[in-house]
Amino acid sequence: MHPSRRDFLSTLPLLPVAKPNGAQTVGTPEELAAALKAAKPGALILLAAGQWQDADLLVDAQGEEASPVRVMAAEPGKTVLTGRSRLRLGGRFTTVEGVHFRECAYAGDLVQFRTSPSSLASRCKLLDCAIVDCNPGNRELTTRWISLYGAGNEVSRCYLAGKRNLGATVVVWLNGAPNNHRIGECWFGPRPPLGVNGGETIRVGDSSTSMLDSMTLVENNYFERCDGEIEAISNKSCGNIYRSNFFDRCEATLTLRHGNRCLVDGNHFFGGGSRSAGGIRVIGEGHVVINNLLEACNGTGFRAAISVVNGLPDSPLNGYLQVKGALIAHNTLIGCAQPAVIGTNGGNASLTLAPEQVRVAANRIGEASEFVKDGDGVPRPRTPREAAEDVAEVTHDIDGQPRGRQKQAGCDEISKAPRTRRRWTADNAGPQWWPRGR
Repeated sequence: MHPSRRDFLSTLPLLPVAKPNGAQTVGTPEELAAALKAAKPGALILLAAGQWQDADLLVDAQGEEASPVRVMAAEPGKTVLTGRSRLRLGGRFTTVEGVHFRECAYAGDLVQFRTSPSSLASRCKLLDCAIVDCNPGNRELTTRWISLYGAGNEVSRCYLAGKRNLGATVVVWLNGAPNNHRIGECWFGPRPPLGVNGGETIRVGDSSTSMLDSMTLVENNYFERCDGEIEAISNKSCGNIYRSNFFDRCEATLTLRHGNRCLVDGNHFFGGGSRSAGGIRVIGEGHVVINNLLEACNGTGFRAAISVVNGLPDSPLNGYLQVKGALIAHNTLIGCAQPAVIGTNGGNASLTLAPEQVRVAANRIGEASEFVKDGDGVPRPRTPREAAEDVAEVTHDIDGQPRGRQKQAGCDEISKAPRTRRRWTADNAGPQWWPRGR
């Protein structure tokens, strides 16, 4: 199993309700640059409310873990970047918070965690920001909204919606060493169908670096109608964790496209009955898929609720490597047209290598009538069902509750222990200042 990660939620700073003592307010990119040049660890720089047109923000500072340099909207959400604005975030222990990118048309990557190709961010954060409808005039132009470089960086409590041109919304780039990035508590709003490849919501790595460890953690996010292409999340590196995310009516899948040894744990997929709504697609070696809840996902083949794909003989890195040594256990599949398919070619006759050493155990497949929804809308089994075999590697359930001595089949253990995980929705994900119910 993947090594455990620390709980980041307790470390995230809260937005202030009033201007802190010693904060400096700036109103232009030039004033910001001057303030950053003089900034010491613990400095707080406030961006004045209002519209910042064509603002090229370069945030490069040296903070400390306990005293980061913070660049924050003076009023959360009311520093609005428009036109050809962009942000380059770098240095060490530097954060940008509460900024609203709206209808920006910058013809490149909107937010980059680097200040130059050779100066990458380290332990920097983008917090409580929103990026909405930021598209260049040319739909065929490839851009990214957030490009994560460097190591130990974080994108948390952000809202991103309305990307219509080519390019993944968020990309993690590898540079030879594990990234250890974190993407959490974000609300990824609707992304319309692009019609071609290149419309992922999150991509971790690429084909050329897919055999390298990224060790990126994607957890506690809400994906709402992310329909850009078949892959809402495209994994293209090794050692990543996808945990406790909610995919709400996404006509897409979480795809382990390239790379090995990833963990997909405790995610909820609600397909709404769409024939294009899938769940988890597995390609590569050593993946672990446990404790996931897949509901009304009516896709088939590559879009099945759980799809384990055949490999391509002598596959290049950008092909389809054979599935080997996967564990698929304690998942619950409710009312799905094709709950699981082991060995599919998706219509590609050249995919002939059947999966090897795939262990499928303690899963529960049923219909909606066998479950009742709790107050949060999560289906719970009316009657528990004991697992036919013990999967020692699975020690907890979708709620983070410990598994009992006699484990239950499916993602949900009947337990009186406190729930340490929750489902992330439009009610609790994204910036604190973003309107709810949109």
